[in-house]
Amino acid sequence: MTQANRTAEAAHPGIQERIDPELVALPAPPRGRRFAAMVVMALTVVASLGLLTSLRADIDYFFAEGRAVDLGDVGTIDAARLSPNTFVHVRGTPMASGTVRYSRVLSGGAYTVFPLAGQRTVFVQMPVDDPDRSRLEARREFTGRLVTFGDLGGRFSQIRQYLGGTMEMPVSSESFLLLADEPPGSYGWALGLAGICILFILINIGLMLRWFRPLPRPPEPVPDLDPEP
Repeated sequence: MTQANRTAEAAHPGIQERIDPELVALPAPPRGRRFAAMVVMALTVVASLGLLTSLRADIDYFFAEGRAVDLGDVGTIDAARLSPNTFVHVRGTPMASGTVRYSRVLSGGAYTVFPLAGQRTVFVQMPVDDPDRSRLEARREFTGRLVTFGDLGGRFSQIRQYLGGTMEMPVSSESFLLLADEPPGSYGWALGLAGICILFILINIGLMLRWFRPLPRPPEPVPDLDPEP
């Protein structure tokens, strides 16, 4: 027993009985693991914020007007007056010769992208439920979400390059793409995913704040004072 311990025991009799030796013997948390845990929590917050930012347009479209804006025949549309991220209805004839077919890895569905005859400003994407192309060629009206290729980012970069390079179509980031059969109500998944991101952010920030919060000091032991005779 050190001199300090003897002094503390003399000043506060019975202090040794109040100290749990098993708790004292516990090792301190490794600094490397604490640092790794903090890094993981910080990266989770950053990733959640990034995903939340990328979902902003999808969430805005979810709360858009549920009634489609009728743009009329695609040949009479003025591209300068079109507003991205809106619910619209358009009429036109698909150009089968300019059709591009692709598959999505996550959803596992097949889709086609094609221009409408008479112009090169508005393209249409629609799901392919039937490999028979006659159903696609027979369709003349399309309703869905109107976006630009630039709004879709890297998701459609290869399709845009294929349309512009291989098929020699004047496709740019400002060209419009109508995501057929996608009304605002079909984007409820974006709202749910945003809620999960917010939950992850709050949980990890709370854990980091709790980690840096100082531990409460234990109460000072009350000395046992014997009454004087």
